[in-house]
This record gives sequence, C-alpha cells and structure tokens, in this order.
Amino acid sequence: MATTNDVVIGYHIDDYDFVEKLADKLQQANLSVWYHKPKEAVNQTSQAILGCKIYVAIMSELAAVDPTMQEQLALAYISNSAIYPLSKIRFRFLSPKLSGGVKLMLAKINWCFVLNMDEFDIKVESLIKCIKKDIKNKRQHDSNSGQNNSHLTLALNHGQDLGGDDSEFEGVPGHNHFKELTTQVLFWNHHFNEKIEVTWEEFKEKFTHDYGEKIEAEFPDVNEKKIDFVMNMVHKEVFNLSPVVTKDIYSNFCIERHPHAFFLRVQEYTVASLSLRQVLSMDSSLRISTIQNLGHFSFPAIVSGLSELLTDRDPNVRTVAAIALAHAGSSHPETVDKLISLVEDEDRLVRESACLSLGFLRATQATDPIMNCWRNDPISTVREAAELALSKLDVIEAQSCIKVTKLLSSEMNTLKLAANT
Repeated sequence: MATTNDVVIGYHIDDYDFVEKLADKLQQANLSVWYHKPKEAVNQTSQAILGCKIYVAIMSELAAVDPTMQEQLALAYISNSAIYPLSKIRFRFLSPKLSGGVKLMLAKINWCFVLNMDEFDIKVESLIKCIKKDIKNKRQHDSNSGQNNSHLTLALNHGQDLGGDDSEFEGVPGHNHFKELTTQVLFWNHHFNEKIEVTWEEFKEKFTHDYGEKIEAEFPDVNEKKIDFVMNMVHKEVFNLSPVVTKDIYSNFCIERHPHAFFLRVQEYTVASLSLRQVLSMDSSLRISTIQNLGHFSFPAIVSGLSELLTDRDPNVRTVAAIALAHAGSSHPETVDKLISLVEDEDRLVRESACLSLGFLRATQATDPIMNCWRNDPISTVREAAELALSKLDVIEAQSCIKVTKLLSSEMNTLKLAANT
C-alpha cells in the first residue's frame, strides 16, 4: 500500500518556492506533508497521491495548462482524497485555461486564494483548520462505515472558512446550481411516485428530460454526445445493464436524500470515470505503477477501469491489471470472464497473473481452464501459479484433479527410473 501522508502538494515547477513555504507552514501545524522534489523518481508522486488524505493543488496560469497537474488532480480525485485548490490568482483569470473536467473536480467549497504574500499566513491558517477538520471527518467515516462508494468528497461546506470573498470566488463552479430546476421533490418520487421498479427506458427518458441540457452544458467533453455517454455509463455501472431499474438500487446509489441526489452522484461518477481514463493514459512507467497502486481501492469506477485494461495491448499492463483486480477484490462476472480468457494469453506473465488472481478471488467458475493450464502449460512458473490457484479454489473437482495428476506423475517417474536401470 502507498505510504500515507496527511497532505500532498501538487504544483508547477515555477511555484516551487511558494510550495516550500507552504509545506513548512503545514508541517509546523503537525501535518505530514509530501511534495515532489527535483531529481526524485516520478513514480513516487503517484504513490504519494494514492496514499494521502488531502491533495493541495497550487493553481496558477502555468499549472492550469500543465498536463502533469491535470494527471495528478485526476489521480487524487479517483483515489478519494479531499482536493483543495490553492490559487495564486483570481478564478476569473484562471477559468479560461481550465478544462471542463477540472472545473467540475474543483468545487467552490474547497478553494483557497492567496493573491499576495501579505495575506499568506492568515489564509494558510484558515486552510490548516479546514484540512484538520477533514482529516478528523475521514477518520470518523472510516471507523463508522465499511462501504466503498465510487467517490466520497471529504472536503465539504467550508465556504468562507477558507478566507475567500465573493470577488475571489466569482465564476467558480459548484454542485448546487439548480436554479432552473425548481422541484424540491426527490427525482424518483416526482416521476414514479410509489413504484418499486420501472423500465430502464422509462427511467432514462425522465432523467434525460430533467437533466439532459445541464449535462450537455456542464459535463466534460467526450468523443460522443455527452448525454449518450452518461446514460450508457449509468446503465452499465449503476444498473448492470438491467432492463429494469429498482428503487432500492437507485436509493443506494444516491446515498443522501436530496432532490437532485442522483444527478449529483452521476456527475461525480462521470468525473471519476473520465479522471480514471486520464490517469490510465499516462506514460508507460508511471502508468504501470499507478495501476498497481489502484488495486488497493475498490471503488466501482476504479474496478471498471482496471477491468478494461485486461484487454490492453501491452502485456505488462494486462499483468499488473490482473493482479490489481485481485487486490481490489473484484469478483464481478464480467471481470472474472476477462480474467479467465487471460489464462490462455500468449504472454506467460499474463497467464500466471490471471491464474493467481482467479485463485485469490476464489472464482470457482474458472476451475476447468485453470486445471487445463496446470496440466498443459509449457512454462513451469505458470503451472505452479495454476496449482496454487486450484488450492485456493477448494473445489472437489480441482482437488481430485491435483491428487490424480500427482499420482500419475509419481508413477511415470518410477517407470522412467526403472527404464534407466
């Protein structure tokens, strides 16, 4: 697991002096802080972000267009770190340079502005108070809930506690802009009253009617019509492509009772999904390290992204993704089917990792393919992985196969020794 830090700071190299001053202030407040130092290995950054509680992004005009900063923000978002943008300029000057996805990630409630160094100390003191409050909330959440939701933003409702004024916050996107949506009735109750289930097509039609224009206007750009992308993702990831939508599944996804709770969760999930895509398109060395570390998180968006990587053209990526899914504990039928197909992959490391992952997940439906691999694979390490997987499956057929095969192997070895004497 990645090393845990209270705070990780992301920045553009031109802001390095500012970062050192900020880190010193945070450390004086007894917060553990990490930031990338020149000449340090790049993969340490992804490991630090995945293990941190708070990610502070130093935002400037250069940082706003820095691909590395965008990757780090995406990684912090999908790993469920609370994100604090600390801007050195007013938002109206920063906004034109930010992508749509970044704007949605960086909600108004978490922003802190340090427009000149004269106000540095007082602004950072406010920031520290909010950070400590969020760390305390996270500890309480971790101790009180065993749930793994796709994304749970920790930094909530700080508003002016961060020392901002309306001129600084002008134009910052938030999650509560529903002036054009006047209903205060829960979406399900508004459209479906007391029904316990409706067809997917009916649900899709009502959701698109209420939120389609908002999605097209505010959601990040994708390579297709935004509403189609979002609805396809919701149907697959939330409702498992079922032709029927049940109120129970809908309510579990919403988490809280808010008139637009489902939309807010869809918005959050969409940003997480697109952020994951961005993270997984990193350069090769950082990409593999990040995939490996993502296996320690079982958020649905992460599991889905890792599952898609099982068909990646790079065998190293397929190998690491298979192992990461085992760590994530994903035994979804679609994921298991993809892992089973990798038992016959052309690359030996992929076959080995697939066997180990299936065994770790105790995917009993993989018994026959793993038994075939154990008996017939030409590579000894792959056969050993398959045997270990069979022992984990603890299926009668697997144990019987192991016993019979070992007995036959023993008899054949005996005959070979006799033939040589």
